[in-house]
Amino acid sequence: MFKIILFISLFINYLFAFESNQIDLSLSKWEYRWGDSTFSNNTPIWTLEQDNKEWKEILFPSNPPNRNNQTNVWYRVKLPNNLPNDANLYIFSTDLIMEVYLEDKKIYQFGTFNVQGKGKFEGWPWHLIPLDNEAQNKYLYFRVFSNYLDIGLWGEILIDSKGNIYKKLLDYDIPKIIIGSISIFVSILFLLTFFSKFRSKELLILGLLFLSQALNVFCSVKILKLYFDFPLLYQYILAFSYFFFPLGITYFMDKTISFKTPFNLIRKIWQVHFLYLIIAFFGSIFGLFTLTSSYKYFDILYNLITLPILTIFIIYFFIKGDKKIKIITFSFFIISLYWVYSTLIALGVVPWEEYPSDIVILICLLLLAFSMIDRLNYTKELELAKEELTKLSKIDFLTKLNNRNEIDSVLGISESIFKRFKDNFSVILLDLDDFKYVNDTYGHLEGDKVLISIASILTKSTRDIDIVGRWGGEEFIIICPKTSQKEAIVLAEKLKNKISNFDFGIVGKKTASFGVSGFREDDNLNELLLRADKALYCAKEKGKNRVEEF
Repeated sequence: MFKIILFISLFINYLFAFESNQIDLSLSKWEYRWGDSTFSNNTPIWTLEQDNKEWKEILFPSNPPNRNNQTNVWYRVKLPNNLPNDANLYIFSTDLIMEVYLEDKKIYQFGTFNVQGKGKFEGWPWHLIPLDNEAQNKYLYFRVFSNYLDIGLWGEILIDSKGNIYKKLLDYDIPKIIIGSISIFVSILFLLTFFSKFRSKELLILGLLFLSQALNVFCSVKILKLYFDFPLLYQYILAFSYFFFPLGITYFMDKTISFKTPFNLIRKIWQVHFLYLIIAFFGSIFGLFTLTSSYKYFDILYNLITLPILTIFIIYFFIKGDKKIKIITFSFFIISLYWVYSTLIALGVVPWEEYPSDIVILICLLLLAFSMIDRLNYTKELELAKEELTKLSKIDFLTKLNNRNEIDSVLGISESIFKRFKDNFSVILLDLDDFKYVNDTYGHLEGDKVLISIASILTKSTRDIDIVGRWGGEEFIIICPKTSQKEAIVLAEKLKNKISNFDFGIVGKKTASFGVSGFREDDNLNELLLRADKALYCAKEKGKNRVEEF
């Protein structure tokens, strides 16, 4: 109920947002001071010393000069005297934890500071800090701890009404939600295709790439924080997506591009990234190092080793490859440019701004999916051909009955079932009488028609559980599960009458002789078939068109 009320409130705020009087606080005069303040009765002394000369001006509240491995810093900024109605301070992110004070009063906290002024990583969420009506023209102080490469605030620092801030977040998040939904849908398609039939590793890795992209997008949707406020969990999911992406890309290249590389470099790259992913996750979970430090070493690995090597091979493959390879390498090239651009932003070389990077990755992944269409069609044809070959290996080409190999297999299974469960089964052997006369008089084509007709009679006149097969030439066999020898004789008599009464066209009437035998205790298949064959021979000796048992 609370979430429904929250959503309705958010929607109303979105519809009736105040006229925007947005203030970009990052453009104001900021100051910093290295170290941490002492406290008196939970009041930071530094917030009481507004004229202290230790405060130094800085363009943006992040990464002041002369850090010298320091992990604590304070920033301050004077709020303007024209704050909007329902004023809230929006901060895109911070490295790593912080407390916010209005003058000497703490108004916000993210993370926990210990008595030494230290803390641990809690994620990189956005922050919304209410400002009261008395805040204008007063100092805001930010107490920050970070043992990461960066220390301070990151991205946008805005003051606006809560409704306008939510509207801004929704405007940016709606395309992300659409992109994430598409990625999830495509991921499910690829993964279901992989697990259902086409066991292609390329399909699996594409499905995982789309899945990691979807997770990355959804975990960066800011408005979700209002419903699921688990910043550290989000950060682990984002880290997985971040670390997995080059692994998935290089693995896909290794499996889809047939060109050989010196020392199998492409394969070694994805293996190294796979190892790094495992170490980074388990190392941070078990406290061997922080998750934030794994980002630093990953950036070194990717930007200084993986990316240069991949770029060289991408250019080479693009020049030498066919249409499919050109699509794949072009996608990777665009992704590489995106990674370079993201790195330049992280290093501060390029100004930070929110941009629709997710659509770039989605387009590249869709191009990779498009490159798989021909391969999927080819794989489907191979699967159909394999099914046809499997079918042909079990089916007699002329009569479409089970062939000798399949009958041998079924007999073996029937023997095992009998020995385990004492489940009776019998076999019926039949041979067309004077079939050589048919071939000699009417030709082999007419003889084939007779065999096909016999196969049809046997199939239609037996039970679904009975196995009918061609034993060889004009001989046929019927395996009758759960059937005693006496019951098999009844079936054989029925089949004998069906055949003798059937009109075979220009050939006229034909008959068949039958031999029946049931499987016995301490029996084996050779003995069973030998008895059935002797019974069949006995039927021939006694004048044909007969059923005999042995």
